[in-house]
Amino acid sequence: MPIELKDIYMRFCKFGDPSNKGTMTGAKFFKFCKDCKITDSKITRTDIDMLFAKIKVKGTRTITFSIFKSAIPQLAAKKYGPGGEEKLSELIKKNGFSKSSGTKAKATRFHDDKSQYTGVYKNGGPSSIAGHKITLSKMMDRSKANVRGVNYRYDHNK
Repeated sequence: MPIELKDIYMRFCKFGDPSNKGTMTGAKFFKFCKDCKITDSKITRTDIDMLFAKIKVKGTRTITFSIFKSAIPQLAAKKYGPGGEEKLSELIKKNGFSKSSGTKAKATRFHDDKSQYTGVYKNGGPSSIAGHKITLSKMMDRSKANVRGVNYRYDHNK
């Protein structure tokens, strides 16, 4: 088990940081627990964070493999009770690979349903009129304009 556990440990250490030489942060320790399906109603994020704080060397932010191994019996006792190390090691071997997934956007009625569009967007959105070049003299012209801000002098729709 130590050789396989070491490989699993290194996979999680190197997740998002390929140059990592074998130190695990609290966030990666939680990711390990979550991806290996150790977290449940008995073991919450708070429990994992408290265990990590308890096992790490005071003043550091990471753990090594030897410290990581000492956390396994504590996780097993919390999840399965006394003597649950074998069940936990099977669970880790079965699910011991890091998962990467992006955030998927939920459907939004006003964005996805074009029949809900209003105003200018109901008619296809704003458009520029072909041949309607904006020059400095047109921009500085203060004569009367329509509701869209187009000067009547230069309105090509008239």
